[in-house]
Amino acid sequence: MEISVTLDLMFNMKSKIVIFESNKLDGKMSKNPKFYPKGVSEEERYEKYHQDRLNLGKKLGVDGNHIFRARQKGLSPVDYPDGKYILLDKSHMNKEDYFYEDLPADILVISQKYPKIIVGNPQADCPIIICEDRKKGYTALAHCGAPYINRNLPQDTIKALFGCCGSDINDIYVYIGSCIKKESYVYDKYPKWATNKDVWDNFIIKQGDNYHIDLVGAIEKQLKDLGITHIEISPIDTVKDSNYYSHVEEVKGNQTEGGQNFVGFYYK
Repeated sequence: MEISVTLDLMFNMKSKIVIFESNKLDGKMSKNPKFYPKGVSEEERYEKYHQDRLNLGKKLGVDGNHIFRARQKGLSPVDYPDGKYILLDKSHMNKEDYFYEDLPADILVISQKYPKIIVGNPQADCPIIICEDRKKGYTALAHCGAPYINRNLPQDTIKALFGCCGSDINDIYVYIGSCIKKESYVYDKYPKWATNKDVWDNFIIKQGDNYHIDLVGAIEKQLKDLGITHIEISPIDTVKDSNYYSHVEEVKGNQTEGGQNFVGFYYK
C-alpha cells in the first residue's frame, strides 16, 4: 500500500478531486531534525523532504514540486486573524517548488481552474478536513488539531467557501481524514486548550480517571450545525494503524522511526 487512501467521494454529485493520504511507506514528509539520526545536516534533511514530495507526486501522477501547504499559527511564529483563508491563483505559482510559497493562513482554497496542483498538510494524529463545492468547483483544506477545533476552524473552513465563491451549503462535501480517534486520545486531566465548552460538550468524556477526546465528533457537530449533510469520515485511527505516523505513539516510544503523514487533494 504505497498511498494509503485515494478517494473519489460519491454522493449525489460527482467529485472533481482526488483525495490522498501518504503514510510511512512514502517517507518522513518532514525536515524536522527530531525525525533524523544525529548528525544529519539541515541541507540533507531539506533534500530528503523534497525527494519524498517528488516521489509522492510521481505516484499520484502530478509534479511533486506543485504542492501547497499553509503556514499555520501555533505551529510557526506567525499571526493572523482566526479563520484566515488564501485563495490560490497564478500569483502563488512562480517558484520552482510551490512548497516554499509563504502562505500564513488556517485555510487554503483552490479552484478547478488549476488541475494537478496539490493542496495538503502534514499531520501525525490531527484531522485534516477537505471541503469541496462540487457545483462551483472550489475546494478548501484545513489542519484541524484540537486547539483549532476549539476556535471553530471547521466552520471557518466552510465559510471560506462562502467567501470565495458564494457556495450553497447543499453543494459542499466534506472529508475528515485519518486521525486519532476517541478510544486512543486520552488525557489524565481535562485539557487546558478546551476553553470553548460549547465545542467540547459530549466530546470530552470522563471515563474513570481519564478524559477521552473525540476530535471527529466535535468537527462533525460544527459542520452539521452549519447545515452540512455530506460528510465522509476515514475509519483509520492513526494511533492503532501501524502504517501511519502517530505523534502519540512517538511520545510513548512505540515508533522506531518518526515522521508525518501528508494529506491532501488535487483537481483531476
